[in-house]
Amino acid sequence: MATEPTESKTATVLTEPVKQSTFGSTDPHPENLPPLTKWEKFLEIIWDGGRRTKEERKLVQRLDLHVMSWATFGYFIRLLDSTNINNAYVSGMKEDLNFKGRQYNLLATFFTCGYLVGQIPSQFILTKVRPSVYLPTVELLWTILTFCFAAVPNVKTVFALRFILGMLEAPFAVGVLTLMGSWYTPRELSKRIAIFYSASYAASMFSGYLQAAIYRGMNGTAGLPGWRWLFIFCGIISIWGPLWGYYAVPDNPYTSRARWMRNEELASHRRRMEKIDRRKPVPLSWAKLKKIVTHWPLYAFTFTLICHCVVTQPLNYFPVWLKSLNRFTVYQINLFPTAAQAVGLVTTLLYGWLSDGLSRRWQIMLIPCAFNFIGMVVVVASPNFGATFFGYLINAASWGFWPVCYAWMIEILHEDMEERAIVIGVAQTFGQAFIAWVPLLILDVGKYAPRFKMGFQVMTGVSVGQTLAVGLVWWFVRWETRRKGEAKVENRSSEAEEERDSEVGHLDWRIGGV
Repeated sequence: MATEPTESKTATVLTEPVKQSTFGSTDPHPENLPPLTKWEKFLEIIWDGGRRTKEERKLVQRLDLHVMSWATFGYFIRLLDSTNINNAYVSGMKEDLNFKGRQYNLLATFFTCGYLVGQIPSQFILTKVRPSVYLPTVELLWTILTFCFAAVPNVKTVFALRFILGMLEAPFAVGVLTLMGSWYTPRELSKRIAIFYSASYAASMFSGYLQAAIYRGMNGTAGLPGWRWLFIFCGIISIWGPLWGYYAVPDNPYTSRARWMRNEELASHRRRMEKIDRRKPVPLSWAKLKKIVTHWPLYAFTFTLICHCVVTQPLNYFPVWLKSLNRFTVYQINLFPTAAQAVGLVTTLLYGWLSDGLSRRWQIMLIPCAFNFIGMVVVVASPNFGATFFGYLINAASWGFWPVCYAWMIEILHEDMEERAIVIGVAQTFGQAFIAWVPLLILDVGKYAPRFKMGFQVMTGVSVGQTLAVGLVWWFVRWETRRKGEAKVENRSSEAEEERDSEVGHLDWRIGGV
């Protein structure tokens, strides 16, 4: 009974032109606004722009409080629960479970295979099941699985659990990107994806500190080695993510039932999305699938993500290289890689801020591409410990490519939510597919540790491919923009001709009548 008046009220708000201009970002005639002041330009770079009303600022802040807090903490625990295996491996798991040769590589391979199995189907599920139910539920399931790692009896059980963990964690990152693309405008998006993604660095850093502290303080407590206590503590930390998610996740502006969002706020969010042509979701059909499959973004961004996923593998082998030197304690091996994570954290946030503030995407993406190439070359050619350490360290500055790339992808596909969801899912899936087998060939611990020289040589070439992929997407965007512009000109010309024909016909009729 209460639904009908609410919908009627919403419709009134959405169609009222005076209220549309309340927000700086939805002004119907932005060309009539005065130029930005220096202070407004400064705010444009620092956060979401200077020309905004208090109402819009509060609206987005309230969205951040719920969506960003849940998403960032959720990604933190996702990476914590998947990467803690690296710290466990160098902290006693290898010896206790008798890992041999390339079995370390298989830890990532089994996880990635599960990730691949779960990711694309998950994006289709998201078009049918409410994200507010689906995403927190998979969070809860992988948290339960994290506790199970503390009781693993052998290597085979670890592999089985890694595969299931990959399946359960697959929906999260792509699901959050799809969700964020439905609520945030271009000047807000990149920095928030960067904040979301930076949780991966925080998770890796925290896992290193946590394992180092546990190894010192709890190794042997209750008869359990320190690496088993790591999984128990990670599970305790993770349980709060899904509990908050069931309340905080708002679906999308056209279907949201979020208890924390008022009707007028929901109407304002819809208005913001309509102004930038983020359209209402429509059911997936064969015609739409055909359009997606024949459209260039699916292939261009998939190639880009394949290159990016391959060239970001070195940090997974940083602790293996440190352990092989036989000059550092377990505590130090867990601690030193956190320096690289700190570099990644700072640079990822910096790229996101610059990209939104300067309204530049591909230009900013070239910066992490350059850092990646430099890091690869240094590790390949390094003659000593210091240079190799620096090469691993600077490679972390290339991971910030990912958030800006996805912000660009969401903007390019702003008109079609279903295409955004599928392209995000397919691109991320193929990227993960390549890191399921490429490290086995070029970064085999049994063959190439500790230097991994051949692997870094291959990845140097792929790093060049990543840079070329940015140019490929830029070319397609220019080509499509030009084609759409030409189509608009043709439409205007044909409309003008029809109008002239109509006028001539009207005159002929009048002459004949006379």
